[in-house]
Amino acid sequence: MRIGLISQWYDPEVGSAGVPGSIAQALIGRGHEVDVLTGFPNYPDGNVYAGYRIRPYLRERRDGVRVHRAPLYPSHDSRPGHRAANFLSLAASSSIVGLKALAEVEATLVYSSPATMAIPAMTLRAVRRTPYVLLIQDMWPQSVTASQFIRSRASEIVERALHRFCDVTYGRAASIAVTSPGMADLLLARGVSPAKISVVPNWADERYFYPTDAPEDVIAEVRASDRFTVMYAGNLGEVQGLEVIIEAATLLRNREEIGFVLVGGGVAEASLRQMTAERGLTNVRFAGPRPVDRMAKVLAAADLQLVTLRDLPIFRSVLPSKVQATLAAGRPLVAAVTGDAASVVRESGAGIVTPPGDAEAMADAVLSASQLSSAELSRRGAAGRSYYMKHLGREAGAEALSSLLQQAAAGAAKR
Repeated sequence: MRIGLISQWYDPEVGSAGVPGSIAQALIGRGHEVDVLTGFPNYPDGNVYAGYRIRPYLRERRDGVRVHRAPLYPSHDSRPGHRAANFLSLAASSSIVGLKALAEVEATLVYSSPATMAIPAMTLRAVRRTPYVLLIQDMWPQSVTASQFIRSRASEIVERALHRFCDVTYGRAASIAVTSPGMADLLLARGVSPAKISVVPNWADERYFYPTDAPEDVIAEVRASDRFTVMYAGNLGEVQGLEVIIEAATLLRNREEIGFVLVGGGVAEASLRQMTAERGLTNVRFAGPRPVDRMAKVLAAADLQLVTLRDLPIFRSVLPSKVQATLAAGRPLVAAVTGDAASVVRESGAGIVTPPGDAEAMADAVLSASQLSSAELSRRGAAGRSYYMKHLGREAGAEALSSLLQQAAAGAAKR
């Protein structure tokens, strides 16, 4: 088939924004042609990448994929107006660009984060009768209101409007894939037909997350000297609730054998740095972002990985991509999560689960892990890798998405 992939983000954007690139490659691996409709790269800091400039349209080819870029308002800060402008500007421009760029595709896959990326898919469906499959990464409007971008009465108004919008996108989709069982339950509660819903967990980008050793230069860049090193690697955002890491480090400040390092950047970085400085912590380092093609080695430079999310109801039904990435890389972890994510970590045997936001529990878990032997830490990492390959890997996920897209195209052809 010739498939259209519609996404707010795409390579060379990194972190969670790199997931659509992995999906495109997986579909190509199953014999499909893929056209991507996306914006100009600006994640995670809102600055357009070097070598790009905003223009009405750009076509390029990346790793065997035709990439069609539409203009957008570049932003990824914490101001609601700026974030809304970023989402809505691309939804509008890609609806126009997509009519020509994706004219020959048989079905589209919408990487639904944000949910506004369903707008160009619905436009294609209305004008060219091209069916679409939603791949929902986070539930709207819950994720918008949970992020605290919108507050007070405005939150209620936005939530009602987004509920109506999302119900329309669900109704017009040929099928809907969600990344966790909890998300499927939320859709069922909103009246979506069970026959329309499939659970297709995200897989990690296996080009970049795999078991390996860390070379000396990477160790020198990111490791907290010769201490037992605890790492958070990823987006330093608001919804991650990363303050708990600084608070746990505060509780362990007198344990000189333990050090923390945060790898990445994001809107919460400034406040986390300020919090660290105000407490005079010497056991916390900020290593900045690292290229995605070095992430396996970066993760290997630490003894233990951290995954955190705020304690909000919406996050009990999501499986954050950091869980899959850490398991795929074969690293042991402490996860401050609940719900589906906590179940996966426990079942994998790779780590310890603590309550979100509980600094004392995280400190205790880190201290306990620091007293394990290297052999036991390696065993836990290997168990996580084995679980990932069996339940969350690329091969199974690509087969499921391919099947949904082929069913959508077949159904449209019959109609």
